[in-house]
Amino acid sequence: MSTSADAPSRGSARDRMATRIFVAAFILVGLVAPFAFEAAVIPGYVYFVGPPLDLDAPRNGQVVVHIDVLGKQPPDIARIRVTDIATGAIVWDVKPTTPTSECWNRCWNLTLSAGSNPASFTAGHQQFNASIPQKSSFSLTRGTAYLLVVWDSKGRVAHERFTL
Repeated sequence: MSTSADAPSRGSARDRMATRIFVAAFILVGLVAPFAFEAAVIPGYVYFVGPPLDLDAPRNGQVVVHIDVLGKQPPDIARIRVTDIATGAIVWDVKPTTPTSECWNRCWNLTLSAGSNPASFTAGHQQFNASIPQKSSFSLTRGTAYLLVVWDSKGRVAHERFTL
């Protein structure tokens, strides 16, 4: 025969077991979710993990863009674009002339400066040519907010905002 004193102890044991199961499930979801989330993305749509991209804090009217922060494999860059955030105007848009990157060890450190910048550039042995602008240079203005977007050949995208 059970007494009223036994009832709370059974309820507490069940509560503790339920809490343990909940915590274990929560931890499991946290460990699996990042991998399952990317696998669930439909090919052709934007992925949430893009090429390695990092910008130094703007200083003296320039910002250094690091695209090879992982350092184990050369980045597979298919396109780079800078857009004026306020107007939506594309300021700079470049694509490689060859399909594979041959760039290693900091050759993906691009410096974007206030004033004139070359429209085309070389990273390692790979040439990038500008489709916008049609001139040999493009200009960035101090105090203007820009969006830098980088695509890899798998369609993944990374982006960062900056103001010179």
